[in-house]
Amino acid sequence: MTRRFLAIRPSDEAAPLNVFPSVDRMMRDMMRVFGDFTSDVGYPADAERVLAVPRADFYRKDGKVFAEFELPGVDPSKVDLNVFEDRLELKAEKCDEKSVEQGDVLRCERYFGSVSRSIQFPVEVDPDSAKASFKNGVLTVEVAERAQTERMKKVAIES
Repeated sequence: MTRRFLAIRPSDEAAPLNVFPSVDRMMRDMMRVFGDFTSDVGYPADAERVLAVPRADFYRKDGKVFAEFELPGVDPSKVDLNVFEDRLELKAEKCDEKSVEQGDVLRCERYFGSVSRSIQFPVEVDPDSAKASFKNGVLTVEVAERAQTERMKKVAIES
């Protein structure tokens, strides 16, 4: 069975300005029809391919930082989550556990494989306070902000 990578999407930042988006989209669609021949043509079938990263929402509320990741079809036991004082690192794997003969496949649109994401927190957090829950394909991570004490030193002025 042919495998595809998980959650491949266009990158808003990495994509160059496209003056003729409809022509480009038509060209990509035509190349997808030809499948394996695209490497010979010189126009990649998946021009929008970038590293697979799960989509997420990040927000602050009541002295905590929240991150919600879309991980549909991912087994929570296959998720590796690490929280540091300045960042969060997520790695997950979506496996296809069914076996179907290549000739029996009518259409394959779902993606399988590994994804990863690393985000910097806008403030320093307390990694020991991190909690995570997984519900309906959404991983929610909650981390308390570290209290920022204002540091000051009284400086004597010499004359």
